[in-house]
Amino acid sequence: MRSALRDEPVSVLDRILAILDTVRESHGSTTITQLALATGIPKSTVSRLVGDLVRQRYLTRSEEGVVIGLRLFELGARASTPRRLTVAALPVLAELFNATGEHLNVAVHEGRDMLSVVSVRGRLRPVPSRAGVRVPSATTALGKAVLAFTQDDIVLGKVIGGLEPHRRHAFEKELTSVRTDFVAIDLCETFAGVVGVASPVLSPDRLPVAAISVAGPVTDMDPKRMAPLVRHAALALTHRLALQVA
Repeated sequence: MRSALRDEPVSVLDRILAILDTVRESHGSTTITQLALATGIPKSTVSRLVGDLVRQRYLTRSEEGVVIGLRLFELGARASTPRRLTVAALPVLAELFNATGEHLNVAVHEGRDMLSVVSVRGRLRPVPSRAGVRVPSATTALGKAVLAFTQDDIVLGKVIGGLEPHRRHAFEKELTSVRTDFVAIDLCETFAGVVGVASPVLSPDRLPVAAISVAGPVTDMDPKRMAPLVRHAALALTHRLALQVA
């Protein structure tokens, strides 16, 4: 535990980091009083900041006090996600490409966009996306696959908040369907003449880690035929990522 004799952190960010560091270093739960003593921050301020951090899921309340929350674990996992995804996804994408011959993507969510981590070029010309390129979450199959399973209201609000009421209702209804089928579809919403089909890659806690998609020309791309292939690939990638952690 930190020394109570040190100077009180000045800025709000310093105070938040001091609180999070102290909770982490406790290797369990700690109380508001203990946090105040360890950080040198007034107890009333600690109580207010902890309340904010709990609402944002950086901390979680327990019977003994507060502990590190799920959101910090998510952020830690996300930091190593691109490298892990690349290693795990390559054989999965090879199998999916052999089955479809179409453009493939594995992407992670960032802000209002999906960021492509791995991309395989298919028939489409010009190529709609490639590794390192961002595409909008609100229209792409990749984005819908991830947003349907996010438990972060702030993340979801950034995407849905800007939609008109009728579009928002339709989007929320679409996400409900994705949660049932584990498959999302983009019918030329993002790129003219391009159909995308995606499925989420979930953590053991059913939190979205990434999504995998196949995209092809609307003239002969059958989403119903592609859906089970993409879903199988997402499950395979989920399994491979789990093995990396085990």
